[in-house]
Amino acid sequence: MAEDYLAHLQAAGEKALASLRRHAVPPTAINYAVWFTHHAGQNPALSRVLRGLEARGDPLDEVRHLELAERFLGRAAQLERIQALVGEADGTVEAIAGEIGGFRTDAAAYGATLEGAASRLEGAARLDALAVLLAELKAATLAMRERADALERELGRRDAELAAVRAALLKAEEAISRDPLTGIGNRRLFDRALKKLAAEAAATGAPLVILMVDIDHFKRFNDTHGHPVGDLVLKLVAAKLAERAKPPRIAARYGGEEFALLLPGSDLAAGAELAEGIRAEVAHREIVLKSDGRSLGTVTLSIGVAQLRPGESADRFLARADAALYRAKEKGRNRVERATD
Repeated sequence: MAEDYLAHLQAAGEKALASLRRHAVPPTAINYAVWFTHHAGQNPALSRVLRGLEARGDPLDEVRHLELAERFLGRAAQLERIQALVGEADGTVEAIAGEIGGFRTDAAAYGATLEGAASRLEGAARLDALAVLLAELKAATLAMRERADALERELGRRDAELAAVRAALLKAEEAISRDPLTGIGNRRLFDRALKKLAAEAAATGAPLVILMVDIDHFKRFNDTHGHPVGDLVLKLVAAKLAERAKPPRIAARYGGEEFALLLPGSDLAAGAELAEGIRAEVAHREIVLKSDGRSLGTVTLSIGVAQLRPGESADRFLARADAALYRAKEKGRNRVERATD
């Protein structure tokens, strides 16, 4: 039943928190996922390992929890598992709420009917016994109402606990979807967004453009001025892309010195114009160290632009944008190239 399943989830969550307290590790999404999955009976292999570690008295610190999550759940998979469980629990909460609503309505109508019947029968002496029975039934109905109230309060308490889990999950999801250096999306977020937006564009016929951006001669710049300065350059480029990535646009660090910008609703011409604006702004900005006022010159970008074609896969779409990027580099860098077939 719905109540039984919700109780099972609640018990697993409480046991997971107790296990985290017992081993003195913080209730992060990953740590929580390990114990929640164990206590919910979702992964027998993980449960066997946990029982073995506890039996031997091995330390279960944050590093060990991360290893267990990577081994048995996967960093992304463990989040998806909790998301699925929370989603199911949300559905269960809604179902129980609906049941309670119907129960309360039925109980109220039943009580009203009994009250009317009892009032009509109270004056009939020959029906004293029946009136007593109806009074008893009326009392039972009131008890049903009180039980429904208690169930409703319990549902509210559990719903609040689920809301806390959802909030922690969203925070963890945000953390693993952001590049820690630049603060924009990372490759994981980009890959998911590309598939989602490509599918939406294919279904609606709306245009979708991708910009693949690479910092020219970044390794040489990094080697000459040092990694802290290289990090500064990465942050500057990321900030410039973020300025142009108001929702529903997505900016991400694709890897190393390469970035990507997804532009739903834009066509190839608009995407190329935007790319040229970004390239020009970055190329005309001189980098000056605040510490000593020393000028490090300027940074240039090579950018490839592609528009999703009808029936084209997301992988092929990305490959054409990549090809345009490398063509921009072959033609001398610091330029924008549009994708071809």
